[in-house]
Amino acid sequence: MGVTDNVALANGKTLQYQGRKASRAKSEQRRRLILEAALRIVISDGVRGIRHRAVAKEAGVPLAATTYYFKDIDELIVDTFTLYTEKALLVVNHFTDQFYQPFLQGVSSIDLRTREGAHRIVTSLAGQLRAYIANQTGAERDMLIVEQAFRYEAVLNPRIRQLAQMHRRALYNKAVEFLQLVNSESPEQDAIILLGMFQTLEYGTLLSDEPDYDIIEATLKRYLMLLVRDFISD
Repeated sequence: MGVTDNVALANGKTLQYQGRKASRAKSEQRRRLILEAALRIVISDGVRGIRHRAVAKEAGVPLAATTYYFKDIDELIVDTFTLYTEKALLVVNHFTDQFYQPFLQGVSSIDLRTREGAHRIVTSLAGQLRAYIANQTGAERDMLIVEQAFRYEAVLNPRIRQLAQMHRRALYNKAVEFLQLVNSESPEQDAIILLGMFQTLEYGTLLSDEPDYDIIEATLKRYLMLLVRDFISD
């Protein structure tokens, strides 16, 4: 997906880039290169490493290109995290297509009211979520590092805060939908707990040289069993 002033997403929201509009394909490609370079700098040096000269060098473009598309550092930072949000929301959509929808089809044939059915669902789901976290903290580790920086900047910058709220809302809606499926009595509150647990588990793996994914899976399984145990009738 190319960088444009307005990016329509599957959830009906629109991401709006703040920098100068790219009117030609070549210009759009150059602006994309600049923003991708800025993301790499966030990964290696943090947000404070974003400077016009540093980004131009990383992107392999003239310094004048960064000042042409972005009038100041704040605009460049906001658009960098706009690109991150675009990527992150696509991950949510990919997760839905690759895991969530197939899960919905499978769960319909299993009775959560039986101990066996609940165990099958919880075991399968915990394994899938373990694989997802392993991918996020392994192959997608760089994006997870950007996410940590993104959260901090969202506290400080109102424009980035709006992006963070959009991203969180997309995750929250998926969590609520799932929790309704497993008959949670308080899906909205349970969704907040689930997202908080995910963030804690992901952050913990970033701090660990050797993440223990067995513990992560066991933690997820325990939480999910607590969700469904009230509905087991035998």
